[in-house]
Amino acid sequence: MVAVASALPALRISNADVETFLDTSDEWIASRTGIRERRIAGPEVSLLDLAARAARAALGAAGWEAAEIDTVICSSSSPDETFPSLACRLQAELGCPHGPAFDIQAACSGALYGLGLAQSLIQTGLSRRVLIVSAEVFSRLVDWSDRSTAVLFGDGAGAFLVGGPDEEGSQIIAIDLGADGSGAHTLGTLPAPEIDLADRRPPYTRSARALGRVVSMNGREVFRFSTRILEQLVLRLAESAGVGLEGIRLVVPHQANSRILATAAGRLGLPMDRFASNVERLGNTSSASVPLALAEVAAKGELENGDLACLVAFGAGLTWGGVMLRWGPTAVAVDDPAAESDPGSGGPDMVREEAEE
Repeated sequence: MVAVASALPALRISNADVETFLDTSDEWIASRTGIRERRIAGPEVSLLDLAARAARAALGAAGWEAAEIDTVICSSSSPDETFPSLACRLQAELGCPHGPAFDIQAACSGALYGLGLAQSLIQTGLSRRVLIVSAEVFSRLVDWSDRSTAVLFGDGAGAFLVGGPDEEGSQIIAIDLGADGSGAHTLGTLPAPEIDLADRRPPYTRSARALGRVVSMNGREVFRFSTRILEQLVLRLAESAGVGLEGIRLVVPHQANSRILATAAGRLGLPMDRFASNVERLGNTSSASVPLALAEVAAKGELENGDLACLVAFGAGLTWGGVMLRWGPTAVAVDDPAAESDPGSGGPDMVREEAEE
């Protein structure tokens, strides 16, 4: 992994903002999910806009040109078109050569499925440099009148650049991908209810729903699956890497909600400070959440060369994915327009950092 980058929309929506049009409260949301606010793409922001920002941030941090990318892989659980794929549109937007460009659908595990595919393409000689982008405008996949799901999600995009063994970066030392289709019914979508354009809700709640659908979830079953698979993934990846849990510097999990992370940490016997978490500020950003979280902790200098970072995700399907990284000199970029206007948000509007040898 040569680079990791993230891009966020500027609009910050707090629980108090949601209270103004939905029968809920900050206390109710925070106590059940750990979420205090989320980023939302305004009606003028497209899925491609977010994907392109994350991709350009990664390319700029690594010093790569778009013309050097021979494969583009995208994932999104909130697509705005059935076809053409987001990857093909992004390829054209960036000016990448005419190599393979395709989307994968593994829900919240999409970024890690993408890493597994990238490594395989490079090892077989089909690709040399791969761009992976996970982009989500999940605010257009929720029913904003349903407090059980609307408060959970946020928007954003993350990108990875993957090269061959001659490149500097973080070494991918173990991968674990899988799915259990028998659980597909627990997390899916339903036809979207008709939107009343005359209602008093904010404009972002009245954007057209992604493919005319809204998310539907059996929360109890999803919680049971996610806590179990997160624990199993960490243990399996540690075994594959030949280390004990004490050898893992950070677990970087899918940011579903804080209760899932705390439950899994307790089962593993690990303190919460060994789990990267930004769910309080960004909510559940689906397939973008792992690259968003990894870019954030890396930009803050929480990973040093030689550290093991365990990336784990789980999502609809039911899918799961895990990647163990040995951290090395890796370019990092965080594109966050809101950070410039808020000194307490953690950094400038674009952070670019490359680990020292």
